[in-house]
Amino acid sequence: ILSGLVGSEMCIRDRSISIWHWVILLLLLAAPLLFLRYRVPEGPNRFGSPAEPAGFVEAVKRFFANYVNFRDRASRSEFWYAMLFYALLFFLIGFLRLPDIYTTILYLVLFLPLLSVSARRLHDSNRSGWLQLVAFFTPIGTIIAIIWFSKPPSEDKSPEDNREIPAA
Repeated sequence: ILSGLVGSEMCIRDRSISIWHWVILLLLLAAPLLFLRYRVPEGPNRFGSPAEPAGFVEAVKRFFANYVNFRDRASRSEFWYAMLFYALLFFLIGFLRLPDIYTTILYLVLFLPLLSVSARRLHDSNRSGWLQLVAFFTPIGTIIAIIWFSKPPSEDKSPEDNREIPAA
């Protein structure tokens, strides 16, 4: 009985937060702030021609058609309509109370197109698609990613477009 009492007292004492927990928490909250210093490269957009705006149905079609396309660009409307479709689909799944196995399968099936459309959206503002990983640093990283996803597309001016035309 005495050893059980000592063990329970030790468990209570061990529940305090150590300095390492604070360091990890600080890193998780502060690391995404380093991405705020990221500057978009100067010059023309390096990810191809501009993306055309899309309506809801067209955005969902592109969401599935560009399942593994991590190279092109996605317009803001295409990205946000795809996110709306994604959210509505999971609200519907939750409302229908389907078994967890169906929800898990749906998450796995839609994970790759979600990464793809996010990368293409970042490409539209001349950022690397890898920067979407900052969203995994919650909550600050998610806020930074949402700001980046909301940015307008970068200009498609080539260096020749910036030359002044001499007056005749």
